[in-house]
Amino acid sequence: MIGIGLEELGVEEFVQGKFFDGELYIDTKKQCYKDMQYNRLSLFAVLRQLFTKLARDRYSESKKLGGDLKGDGLQNGGTLVVEKGGKVLLNFVQTNVAEHVEPSDVLKALGISPPEQGASADQGAAGAAAAGAAN
Repeated sequence: MIGIGLEELGVEEFVQGKFFDGELYIDTKKQCYKDMQYNRLSLFAVLRQLFTKLARDRYSESKKLGGDLKGDGLQNGGTLVVEKGGKVLLNFVQTNVAEHVEPSDVLKALGISPPEQGASADQGAAGAAAAGAAN
């Protein structure tokens, strides 16, 4: 598993918080983002998207995780799941600042049944989140 970030800011806290269990790389030139067509948003687009119900819901969810709003919030990202040999199993491209891949979609792409709702669902979601690339 690998994760590719776009800047050094926050990496130490990300690693210490154990949000991802894999190799991390920083692409400060954002070349892989360009190659994968993960577009940058304009400031106007971000401001408009911040007033959607999805953005409000995600903001409420994010309070549980902590963090801040520092860094490049205009760069969209995604999640790419590739099996050994190069076959793409999942290619989620973020088009809205509030979007993220659903952990159940990552599990499904990997051929893993999502856990039943309840106490074990948090463990499955955490594992699935670790399979995605951070943006």
